[in-house]
Amino acid sequence: MTFKSFIVALGLSFGIPWLLIILVPFGKMRNLDPVYFETENDGKDEIYVPRRSGLITTGSSVYGANGCYICHTQLIRAGYAGSELGRADWAGFQIKDENGVSVNTARETTPFDYVDEPFAHIGLMRIGPDLTNVAGRIEKYLEEPLTKAKSPESWLYLHLFNSSLKTKTLNNSFACPPQPHFFKEQPVHGQGSPHAVPSLSKEGREVLPTPKAKALVSYLLSLRKDDAVPYSLNYSRDKKKAD
Repeated sequence: MTFKSFIVALGLSFGIPWLLIILVPFGKMRNLDPVYFETENDGKDEIYVPRRSGLITTGSSVYGANGCYICHTQLIRAGYAGSELGRADWAGFQIKDENGVSVNTARETTPFDYVDEPFAHIGLMRIGPDLTNVAGRIEKYLEEPLTKAKSPESWLYLHLFNSSLKTKTLNNSFACPPQPHFFKEQPVHGQGSPHAVPSLSKEGREVLPTPKAKALVSYLLSLRKDDAVPYSLNYSRDKKKAD
């Protein structure tokens, strides 16, 4: 093999994966064209607007800066590539629609799931559980009889401060490293601060979340994909050609 052939082969071996894994997805995510519901398949004709709430942009930046994406993914893969669609509450939920009919919202991830985020946190490794629908799972954790959290926010604050303080973790084998830098301890003045984290207060002392902690928790509570997506985006649904 000549030196020229070696350089060409080396360039192709690195260039093609970079093109397919980095450049093409970046181009598709950078400018998403509007997607519309279809009257024939969806029963309505309007533009699809992803439903997100909370401090998404700021919280997403805090999520990335603290390396949460290293241990957690936010990606529900297709059925042929993984088992996420069959795992309870990972890909979606059983909910009641406006008519009281039970609907399974489980679906694969779409590019629109990352709207308003400065970076799509697909994740590096799944050391901890996927967080695509973590907000909905926390609501179920609050039903545990021995849980110390009284709200989704307090559950997440306890998890960030020290995950061992709860009676229910995201799974049975994973515990987040403590993140005390997200909190500040101060003396209790008068009746205390309404923002103090329940279960962390000591005699004469209380623990408050920092603005970064509030942004991160707000962002995590926005991670719930139970809104209806257009038929054309629901890759998990068996599609039939229109007659």
